[in-house]
Amino acid sequence: MARKCTAAINLSAIKQNYLYAKSLSANSYAIAVVKANAYGHGAVKVAKYLEDCADFFGVACIEEAIELRASGLSKTPVLLMEGIFELSELTLAIKNNLTITVCSPLQLEWILNATINKKIDVFIKYDSGMGRLGFQDAQFKEAISSLEKSNNINKITLMTHFSSADNLESKTTSEQVIDFENAVGSHNYSLSLANSAAILAWESTHKDYTRPGIMLYGSSPFKDTLQQKKLAPVMTLSSSLISIKNFKAGQSIGYGERFICKKDTLIGVVAIGYADGYPRSAADGAPVFINGLRCSVAGRVSMDMMTIDLSNALNPQVGDRVELFGENIPVDELAEWCNTISYEIFSKITNRVYKTYVQ
Repeated sequence: MARKCTAAINLSAIKQNYLYAKSLSANSYAIAVVKANAYGHGAVKVAKYLEDCADFFGVACIEEAIELRASGLSKTPVLLMEGIFELSELTLAIKNNLTITVCSPLQLEWILNATINKKIDVFIKYDSGMGRLGFQDAQFKEAISSLEKSNNINKITLMTHFSSADNLESKTTSEQVIDFENAVGSHNYSLSLANSAAILAWESTHKDYTRPGIMLYGSSPFKDTLQQKKLAPVMTLSSSLISIKNFKAGQSIGYGERFICKKDTLIGVVAIGYADGYPRSAADGAPVFINGLRCSVAGRVSMDMMTIDLSNALNPQVGDRVELFGENIPVDELAEWCNTISYEIFSKITNRVYKTYVQ
């Protein structure tokens, strides 16, 4: 591997974070969310490592679920969190022993009218304020009633999704809980409400199934909290210096001449760019870590390379490792410099980045 652009992924840290999520909800099952290739970390690798402790896995679509089953993960339940996208997927879901979320009248119709030889478990989704998928109001109760009467259904779980659980000052989560409870009424089915933010901060929402997602990967929806400090960082993205040059005060660096040297400056070129998943939106000053010290982005990120100000570096040399985020640069800190969130940074790491796994 000549181009040393690497994402080192600590599987033990993922397991530690999953068990931490479970410890916060001792009476709940925890659905380990591994959609979007486990937020860029490698769904099969992550799921296989969690297999001995995970209660459930959650994915976005049938292709992601089949990938897990094809890898040999045959026993742990897998939830299709967006349900099936066409009728033909129902057969595949049954064949692969998947639990299906019912999010819309069309999905409900497909399941109710299907001729199948095996009863299926379903989660039925209520839209309590997210405004995306799910049934509303009377439609939700009618859907539950239809599923109860169907010979195709084994177990029913009721679920919803929070829009603002990461905002502790907002009343929205409390209002969504009340709305959901009113919609559930006297039904005595298992419930699933809590995403990562709710697991960390809204204990009353934990119920029967929680859905830890971003927290598995060492990132918290909250800033500077005790819970965040208890999450172990998982991915460390790094590459190497491929060039070092001196520039005079007033000289510009990179596309658009965004960075102008205020003094004579040592500039390093790092072999990573937005085609690898490092955000093009990274502002001048975004932190990197080299030889035990912090340095900073200097100039607009290019497709294959980025430039950094080495003024703070200790005797930098071509070939030195540069950490972009991970053990020493929290991904959430980088996200702030890029006006984005850790979810996006993780999930945009491309196949050009070589992944290594440690346990």
